[in-house]
Amino acid sequence: MSTDPTTNAYYPIFYPDRVKELWREERQQTLAAEQQTTDVRHLLRQQPDHRAKTDRAGAGQNQYQIDAGQRVYGAVHCKECGLTYTTHEPEEELFHDRFHRSQAQLSFPSGLNEQVVVQVPEWDVTGRIVVVSQVDSTRQPLLQKALSVLELVDGELGYATCGELPEGACVYLAVARSTVLGICVVQSLQYANRMICLDGLHGVPIDCYSSEFYHAKCGISRIWVAPKYRRKGVGRKLVAAVRYHYIFGYTIAVDEVAFGAPTEMGKLFAESVCGRKDFLVYV
Repeated sequence: MSTDPTTNAYYPIFYPDRVKELWREERQQTLAAEQQTTDVRHLLRQQPDHRAKTDRAGAGQNQYQIDAGQRVYGAVHCKECGLTYTTHEPEEELFHDRFHRSQAQLSFPSGLNEQVVVQVPEWDVTGRIVVVSQVDSTRQPLLQKALSVLELVDGELGYATCGELPEGACVYLAVARSTVLGICVVQSLQYANRMICLDGLHGVPIDCYSSEFYHAKCGISRIWVAPKYRRKGVGRKLVAAVRYHYIFGYTIAVDEVAFGAPTEMGKLFAESVCGRKDFLVYV
């Protein structure tokens, strides 16, 4: 058995870190290929195979782990919740178990008193974006559903307070086939700062906010899309719904939308939507 790291064969007993890298690289390539050929409509219509709920990576002739008779090994992708994780690692399996069970919060029951702002037939015949206000007393069941989804989102984003809305906020929900695809929390705003990226030590960039204030019409506190439906345009649809329907009779310009303390992925999304790196931000 070769243990030379320059060869093409890697055995997890000797090179566990390198094996994990290979698993991740292979899974990223597979996901990239799936994203090019699969849209939201097809994902919604996919029926999970309960006989084989996970895709096995590193199996067959190109396996990166010794097959000692274990049922599933290596990096796997759960078709039901869309999460990729490594089996036989307690922390990752526990995280997947919690995340998988939390997906029940993304179910959207029928019969709620909805205010539909946009129909999205390319998702499904039931594809739509609904909005509910924090002060709307006629839609309390819908608001409670939005808060339940927000609790899941805040837990994933690492918010200290889960499921709490800013005062006077509105919640936009992307829904199709009784499933919540994404959520966007919006609040009224008059002024915001601009994102500034400075060079830090060792070339590591540092995100800062400008000291100057700029006019803004609304602030997006959180925007989140379920992992299975990311990079399918759901987030852009939510932002577009906010721009065209948040203020009655007025279309909010892209440069009048601010983002609240975005994560690294949120920063990339905001740059893509706004078409500039110094997009509006607020605290």
